[in-house]
Amino acid sequence: MKKKMGIVESAMRYWQIMVMLVVMMGIIGIYALMVMPRQEFPSFTIRQGLVIGVYPGASSEEVAEQLTSKVEKYLFSFKEIKKKDTYSISKDGMMIVFVELDNSVKNSDEFWAKLNHGLNNFKSQLPSGVFALFTNSDFGDTSALLIALEADQLSYRQL
Repeated sequence: MKKKMGIVESAMRYWQIMVMLVVMMGIIGIYALMVMPRQEFPSFTIRQGLVIGVYPGASSEEVAEQLTSKVEKYLFSFKEIKKKDTYSISKDGMMIVFVELDNSVKNSDEFWAKLNHGLNNFKSQLPSGVFALFTNSDFGDTSALLIALEADQLSYRQL
């Protein structure tokens, strides 16, 4: 009766195949290194954004009735918006709608510009007390600010 060979035994018996596999994996790895993009700040698409409405002097209920419901209805007319992932918050004098874009949107900057323009036109259909209605979709850019204060006569607490 013939005994079945294990993986280790077959690798030792047919070492040429193992050497060929290792060389091929090395060549594939070197090729991958050559064609891999090397950007310090790679580009990526953020599919979320905010639609913010300011309605000074209105209670949260008034904001929800007169502003949020109308803006949501307008937003849901766009096929690029994921309706199930979009939600809103109504506060006293302010509305925030968290908008999620569909994965089919290729150029999100173009969509946000179109939406912002549309909201500017749509603002005329809202109550006259609505102060502002705008979008914020630029979450990708970050910056750092270093402030140094120095004085000979002041303590650290006073600075």
